[in-house]
Amino acid sequence: MTNNNIMQKINEVFFGKHGITSTSANHLANIAKELIADNEAKLKNITFVTTTIDTVGSTAYDKTISRRYTEEQLGEVRRLIEEIGAMHAFCAWMREAIKAKDDELEAVTNMDYDEWEKEQGLEPIERPLRPGRQRNIIREADVLAEMNVKERNEYYRLEAFAAAIGKYIHGEGAFTAAREELHNAMMKPYSTEGTGADTIIYAHTPSVEEGKVDAVFFDLQKWHRENERALNRIRYAVDLKLREMQNAANAACREKISANQAESERRQTLFADWQNKETERISRLKIVIPEALQETYDMLSAMEQ
Repeated sequence: MTNNNIMQKINEVFFGKHGITSTSANHLANIAKELIADNEAKLKNITFVTTTIDTVGSTAYDKTISRRYTEEQLGEVRRLIEEIGAMHAFCAWMREAIKAKDDELEAVTNMDYDEWEKEQGLEPIERPLRPGRQRNIIREADVLAEMNVKERNEYYRLEAFAAAIGKYIHGEGAFTAAREELHNAMMKPYSTEGTGADTIIYAHTPSVEEGKVDAVFFDLQKWHRENERALNRIRYAVDLKLREMQNAANAACREKISANQAESERRQTLFADWQNKETERISRLKIVIPEALQETYDMLSAMEQ
């Protein structure tokens, strides 16, 4: 992990090892606001003229309705304004510092896990396909790829011979059709076409003995069956190997998924732990008192007591 403390650069200036808590800052800012209000009240009705009121013939003393600032009070104007400015500056610093801390706490609370993972320099956890998914299926080609030259050639040879023999002895194959024609000729050596004087008579004479044709046919059938048995043995072995490889792939995938889930849970625990510790750390951060505000801070602290 590379960075446990994630804080915006703009907010770092407000915090240090020495300073005051947010609670103290807020309390002193409230005292400063009260002082601002007092000073502003003193300056609000500033006047340099004393006004009295009287009536003609009255023997009563003059009644003063507004009193001017004295020279002593006049000398306080600059101090009052300076205090107002200093208090505003103090409040602005504390307000921004408290806001910065709140922003940092909110950032930790709302931190997205994927963003945190990236900030920590962690590689995303691989999400393997579950067993049976399209790209996780072992195919026949994967099994054939493990055969050596002799095994692969034998497999293709048997397939080729099975197709070649079957083409002639199955269904409407040429040898089957010729054998059937021979059997028909033996049963019906003559056939006719047309009627009357136009009748054509065909004589069907075997060119090869029926028994010899049957012998070759049965031999071809036997050869085909032997070829098929050999091919089926290889196909069975391929199918068995295919299932073994698929089962192994599925087991490895499940193991990977389990390991990833464990790692994911571990990281989620780390993330939650980081959030708790970072929240605690930020909450304890001290707001620094800039040198220019030290005198104002001392004054407010004295007033607090």
